[in-house]
Amino acid sequence: MRETKKIILIILAVLLSLQAITCSASAKTIYVEPGNSIQKAVDNSHSGDTIIVKPGTYSGDIKISTANITIESSSPYKAIIKAKNNAFNIYESNVVIKDFDIRGPGKSSGICFSFDRIEGTNGAFYCTVQNNKISNFSMAADIGFYMNSGSESILNNEIYNCETGVYAFDLMFQTITVSGNKITNCDNGLYLVDAPSTITNNMFNNTVNVNFDTGAVNILNTTKTTGGNIVGGPYIGGNCWATPSGRGFSQTHSDKNRDGFADEPYKLEGSGYVDYLPLIPSKVSILNFSNFSAQGE
Repeated sequence: MRETKKIILIILAVLLSLQAITCSASAKTIYVEPGNSIQKAVDNSHSGDTIIVKPGTYSGDIKISTANITIESSSPYKAIIKAKNNAFNIYESNVVIKDFDIRGPGKSSGICFSFDRIEGTNGAFYCTVQNNKISNFSMAADIGFYMNSGSESILNNEIYNCETGVYAFDLMFQTITVSGNKITNCDNGLYLVDAPSTITNNMFNNTVNVNFDTGAVNILNTTKTTGGNIVGGPYIGGNCWATPSGRGFSQTHSDKNRDGFADEPYKLEGSGYVDYLPLIPSKVSILNFSNFSAQGE
């Protein structure tokens, strides 16, 4: 049964790749001015188009059933989306959304990015959410359930004041990448169930940073690489693990050689997972989650 599912997923991946390759050379740029509708621009878009949203405040519940499009703010965080429920419902592949300030209806309701499938669509695979500020949602990103979505990239976002930062469920042979994010002041940073994930260079400061099951392989660090990390250190490796109480691993462990990594690995309680290169911040103030929860208010 799993082999059959694997074959189906491989065929789907090939079809999606061919769809991306055959994007029309007539791709265009669509501009959305304040007072106009992002949804209307999406409905008028075609594969390969880019939608650029000018500074202003816009409504959410945007439904995306066109593959291979990019939606971005013309100036980072200057286009504000105020959602009464969900912000973006994504039903097709290779969608990129970046540079928005997205505000939800409250910590216990709404989803900022719902990756799913409806009748007549192929499902939201290989999408990217990048460089957004996301606050006040039940879930910042909801990914998964067999053949609905997978292989999403959640990159360089600030996610705060949410019940759960990223929730992923039953990805089968798909994966997700969570990298470069500041996920703070959430009840759960990541909640992963049968969801293979690569999780690197993030700063976590939440009541519970990660909930894992044991049914998937998750990677918590990369090889030590030169380059500034998310908390000001000189190398990329694992993640920064803090808690609002001030008793998180990265808040209580030493970095005697000043390379930006703790002197010992971080063994995540109850999961069996280990971050072999946990980050230690260059300044204690970096871990103050209130710095992030106040942004965009």
